[in-house]
Amino acid sequence: MRLWVISKEVVARFGKELGACGIELVVCSIDAIQEGANGFLLTKESDGKLLQERMQQLGTGPWLTLVYGSHVPYDWANTLHTQYEHTGEHEVIRMALFTHDRALLGGEPNGSWMRYLCKQLARYSLVTMVCGIREVDEALRQLPRYLAWKEQFYIELGASCDEKGISLLQVSRALGMDKRVGQGWLYPSREDDSLIVRWLEKECRLVLQKANIQRIALWGEDSLWEHMPSDWLAEKEVAVYTGEDKPIPNKRMTGWTLCDSWQDAVKDADLLVIGNTAGTAIAELPLPELVYGMRQSYVIDAAACFPVQEAQSYFQAYRAIGENTNVWE
Repeated sequence: MRLWVISKEVVARFGKELGACGIELVVCSIDAIQEGANGFLLTKESDGKLLQERMQQLGTGPWLTLVYGSHVPYDWANTLHTQYEHTGEHEVIRMALFTHDRALLGGEPNGSWMRYLCKQLARYSLVTMVCGIREVDEALRQLPRYLAWKEQFYIELGASCDEKGISLLQVSRALGMDKRVGQGWLYPSREDDSLIVRWLEKECRLVLQKANIQRIALWGEDSLWEHMPSDWLAEKEVAVYTGEDKPIPNKRMTGWTLCDSWQDAVKDADLLVIGNTAGTAIAELPLPELVYGMRQSYVIDAAACFPVQEAQSYFQAYRAIGENTNVWE
């Protein structure tokens, strides 16, 4: 399946994830129109102008208008559907991709493009649920709230485990044995990092009071560190490893060193702060190798990367959510 888009930026942003579903994105131009496509991919409201600008060049339909992405205004896809449903020119489908090979499609259940798209996704091993367009918008609106509630519960459970001296990891795994909970809830994909940022800042301030820390390595995606206050690190040497080959956009991070490898980031570090795995299998790293590169091996870990007993054997101090080892006493 081939869809027109309005710019190369859309291709760069969505081309890979949609390509995994067999959907090719082509920037809409006179040459691209001559090559042909099945319709449009719209990712924001301003893209709707593309429909009007290309109508005369395209001639008769019917075309697929696939509305996709998190920056689409609520109910806009349904407005497009109402606008075009009587013209026979466009079949509007609202699409969302979830983890674990799941897709949500909103539109006419018996529409020709809906049936085609369901078959297309099935060929790429995606399970689809077909519903109304507005139901997709509502699901996308509520999903971040639901994940935030789950993470809030996880943080509060960790605090309770800290007080009792028991392992959050073991308790959470035990809860996950109930199929109504499952094992996938522990570290949900986040749109709001505020809870983790507050926990990391609290723990970092505590270790800075207890130990002589001069160089700090931050390990995690740049979106996490962008929301982290930088005043408490103002007098420290800070190295950042994001696991991504791109600059950090936040001006507050001016003066921080962006490293291309985790080895460069942790070299001579006194404190390693792990926000998330940053696309690297950190849990599989040999701990002696990690410790060898550091000057002091203090570690604060919001992703629970290492077994506590093993971490305590190698690190001078190790702190993970729900694993209160009294390391700063």
